Amino acid sequence: MVQQLLGKLLDQGLNVQANTSVTSVSSSTDDAGRWTIQTPRGAIKSPKIVYATNGFSSQLLPEYARSITPIRGVCSHIDSPKGKNSPHLVNTYALRFNDRNFDYLIPRADGSIIVGGATARFWANRKRWFDNVQDDRLVDEAVPYFDGYMQRNFRGWENSEAKTKKVWTGSK
Repeated sequence: MVQQLLGKLLDQGLNVQANTSVTSVSSSTDDAGRWTIQTPRGAIKSPKIVYATNGFSSQLLPEYARSITPIRGVCSHIDSPKGKNSPHLVNTYALRFNDRNFDYLIPRADGSIIVGGATARFWANRKRWFDNVQDDRLVDEAVPYFDGYMQRNFRGWENSEAKTKKVWTGSK
């Protein structure tokens, strides 16, 4: 359905610039009512702009800095050599430890688990996570948090030999 919608929009002249960063947007429209969008590929003019930037909105639209704030998160992939024979989790989970600290778990068909959270390790250092768009830098203090995670929090995982395979921040 999404591809059909995109196809119809392309047929009507939609200009899709995938993997193209926007370096600036004009502060006002030109005489024809079009905004000028600067990219490394050149300038684009358009009567309408859709900003789909999520937490990065204030980077282009500073007026939203008080309303839309990027918050960094940490995610891990925990794997067990037992693979599909690891203890089975049938649902996604949220483990809430207190008012501010909680983790989420997503079991995968291969027996591994995606775990996100670890905020207890970096919450006190606000600069590490609040209003921070550095998705290319790992929140290092969160990495050891995931070691032995399943064994600590889930009955039946004590002898699973589950280990952290990867930890990442943002899109990395």
